[in-house]
Amino acid sequence: MKHLLLALLLVSFFSSVALADSPEAIAKDYRKQAAQALERINQSLEKAATPLITKLVSSGDTEGAELLTSQLKDKTAGEYVPTPQASAAQLFALYDDARAKALAPVQKSSITRIESLLKTAGGAKLETVTELGKVRAEIEAGKVTDPKAIPVEWTYRSSLTGPPMVNVFFEPNGTARTEGGGESKTGTWRWQKKGVISVTWPKYNWTVTFKEDYAELTSLETPLRYLVPVKK
Repeated sequence: MKHLLLALLLVSFFSSVALADSPEAIAKDYRKQAAQALERINQSLEKAATPLITKLVSSGDTEGAELLTSQLKDKTAGEYVPTPQASAAQLFALYDDARAKALAPVQKSSITRIESLLKTAGGAKLETVTELGKVRAEIEAGKVTDPKAIPVEWTYRSSLTGPPMVNVFFEPNGTARTEGGGESKTGTWRWQKKGVISVTWPKYNWTVTFKEDYAELTSLETPLRYLVPVKK
């Protein structure tokens, strides 16, 4: 009887834990733990790549130096680099192996949480299943969303030199919001491809393309607009 009671209590406990979980929580924890697991490895990669970039600059190969610098950022973000700059090919191969080993435990624990959530009593809702699929794809791809990849706060302008019209925020958790301009809105954002995000608002959508010091905003509802990061 005691064993049966204990078993029921354990089932109840784990069921309540699963019910308290969510795709958002799993994604947030994965990104945080993955970033921690990769911190030293990424630092080592940057330290090892810096002399290579310096050598390229010294030899007059500015194009090669810029390419390697860009690929270094892609690597630490978990992006696929199909053709590494020649001088970094071996370094990137070693990094890929070390990165995969460091991420493995984090990926395994995160996917276990996803599978547990899918097995909740009564079955998970369709919306939850869809979101879990997206999170699992991110985890299995070994990607780590870097909150520093894009600034959080921007000003919306009709021209690059024009006055700010509203403030726009792209939170690391994928939430987008505006402040000012007489109306505040909340939406979501996601990466469409490298350097481009899609922003979904209640009644319209944006495509934001990031440049060196600003971003271009295109929408079916408005002409070309600009976003300028707010410097803290």
